[in-house]
Amino acid sequence: MNNLIYYIIAIYFINIFLAFKILFTSQLNLDNLNYTFILLIIFPFLTPLIYLFISLDERVRKELIKKQKIDEANIPNLNTKSISQHNDLELFCNGDLLFKDMFAEIKNAEHFIHLDFFTFNTDKFGKLMISKLEEKLKENVEVKILYDPLGSYTMKQKYFKNFRKLGGELIPFIKVKKGILNINYRNHRKIMIIDNKISYIGGFNIADKYLSRDKKLGLWVDSHLKITGSATETLEKRFLADYMYAANKKIDINTYLLNHQFTGNKQVEIISSGVDISKINQIENKMLELIYHAEKYIYLQTPYLILNESFIKALIYAANKGVDVRIMLPHKNDHPFVFQATIAYASLLVKENIKIYLFDKKAFLHSKTFICDDHYSSVGTVNLDIRSFKYSLEMNVFINNKDFAQLLKETFHKQLVYCTEYTIKKVQTKKVWTKVSEDMCKLLSTIL
Repeated sequence: MNNLIYYIIAIYFINIFLAFKILFTSQLNLDNLNYTFILLIIFPFLTPLIYLFISLDERVRKELIKKQKIDEANIPNLNTKSISQHNDLELFCNGDLLFKDMFAEIKNAEHFIHLDFFTFNTDKFGKLMISKLEEKLKENVEVKILYDPLGSYTMKQKYFKNFRKLGGELIPFIKVKKGILNINYRNHRKIMIIDNKISYIGGFNIADKYLSRDKKLGLWVDSHLKITGSATETLEKRFLADYMYAANKKIDINTYLLNHQFTGNKQVEIISSGVDISKINQIENKMLELIYHAEKYIYLQTPYLILNESFIKALIYAANKGVDVRIMLPHKNDHPFVFQATIAYASLLVKENIKIYLFDKKAFLHSKTFICDDHYSSVGTVNLDIRSFKYSLEMNVFINNKDFAQLLKETFHKQLVYCTEYTIKKVQTKKVWTKVSEDMCKLLSTIL
């Protein structure tokens, strides 16, 4: 009996030690310090696990910080602010239409096709994409694919055997090596570049579910942007930097920075974020700047809503000064645990005169869009959650153009028809157990 007591005391003090290590680590999200503290008290058995993940993530973070200098050496002024004026933009919300357009542009490629996706599955659609790329390899068009190993965990290498024989490159970003387990720091950038002329960026990945073939998720609704213009070069430079880091080799970037004459008139700024870019999340900062300066309205779409304190305060500030703030969310989720946390944050915001809309249950909303005051808008890879802001490597396109902002606004209003409003009454009439469940998930959102 005495031995058991000693063991319990020993475990208790080990947990206390690890808890302090977690609370004082430089990588803890300080906006959620209180949540983390409460989490460790309520679920002390999670302390060693959380500490383990933080320690493993720290090794990856340090590697990605080194990447900043590597990228700058390979591509000088890579992270310098770049705004391009000559761009045509096309918005896609439907996977069938998007990939039909992608295949047409792949067919017309003359020099190279570069892809960087979080998820590249070798399911029916994935195999079709591989076959389209193999056709171009036979025409001596260069094809390079970057993918995230965790996001593409179902990928089967055997389906790329012929792709590689033809000269195609398939490179994992952040390899699992030397026992490093990387959970949080993911390459979430989803882009394709063709001949430094045409590029795509947004929420779609390469998998059947993005073509609405997943019965559980139903119709997949997303936002992806096609850019024909000078902004494509910024995307290409980012791809080349990521490729050289992942492949551990240097290439002549001028081979890929082909010159084109563009006639588009839309002003575009491409912003990347992640610890491989800066300690400061540039995409989050840009959104916060636009939110604080908004005068009429702010419309947001996101599949996940797990916000830090800075973003919550900005949205409340805007709503309190009379700005019409609306956020559209899925009514179901591909991660039930995350969905509960999302609803918890939504419940917090509706109490502050922020309108929340839940998309049709027969579909899954994965769009990541931002519209402000009939002028500024954004489409990209960033979710409105702590993971995207703090950990993931992301890219967003910010557009300063009235016509495109109007297009996004009209799309938002059309999609509102398929939504139900999540009102303060629904929050107040919830069952006690539902509220407790959501609050627990909100606590755990500090480590989601």
